[in-house]
Amino acid sequence: MSRYSSTRNGSGYCLPTTNSGTMIRTILFFSFFWVSLLLAAPLSLPFLLAEVLGLKRFSRPFMGWLIGFWCRVILKAAGTRLSVEGTHNVPVTGPAVFYPNHQGDLDIILVLATVPRQLGFLAKKQTAYLPFLNLWMLAMGCVFIDRGNISQGIKAISRGTANVKDGRAMCVFPEGTRSRGLRMLPFRNGSFRLATRAGAAIVPVTIDGAYKVWEEYRLIRPASVRVVIHEPIQTAGMGHEERKALPGRVRAIIAGALPAD
Repeated sequence: MSRYSSTRNGSGYCLPTTNSGTMIRTILFFSFFWVSLLLAAPLSLPFLLAEVLGLKRFSRPFMGWLIGFWCRVILKAAGTRLSVEGTHNVPVTGPAVFYPNHQGDLDIILVLATVPRQLGFLAKKQTAYLPFLNLWMLAMGCVFIDRGNISQGIKAISRGTANVKDGRAMCVFPEGTRSRGLRMLPFRNGSFRLATRAGAAIVPVTIDGAYKVWEEYRLIRPASVRVVIHEPIQTAGMGHEERKALPGRVRAIIAGALPAD
């Protein structure tokens, strides 16, 4: 018998029947996540200071390595079996924006653990109020966006564009929210303005299986997750029609590395 069986509630949703070990793993995982984040919070302050003092050339590579190491530890704590393809496609220098599909909460950690370059994210404004995590997000150069406010959204895109031109690589989830499964949601056309306005390379990223770690049963459980980093698409010099076709083009590339739905 499988460790994970399911029953249906009155609404027709499948609810997992799990053993106590799964619940304990979930409690231990989130305890480790927040405690380690709390202990690491003071380390973000030197990186924030380095940005103010203009020492980003030295601080950003080290911060990228440190955050990547922490994320890989978090993935191991969750029991994630990770496979990565295409790291050679990551532009080492120059303006770049990464566009992954968004299956679950673990996606940010997966991207940071697998992309060998320091990244900032275009994130919803609510994350700016998360204690300890917000300090690291500021140090990473994340840009917070209010999707319900058009004028604020335009300003956020402008700040993100400025970050990319300043040498930061950014990451945007073009679906705008988690799909919580294999099937992708529609891509938001506006999310690609960040790359095209900066003349940045667009790097499609396929995440396959992240939802199985947490979203599938709302419990942490071991799962195999695959990350594929695709060949960059250069946007410098692109015409209007090419830019207009970018969301569909990037979506097709990401979908091509996912299992058949």
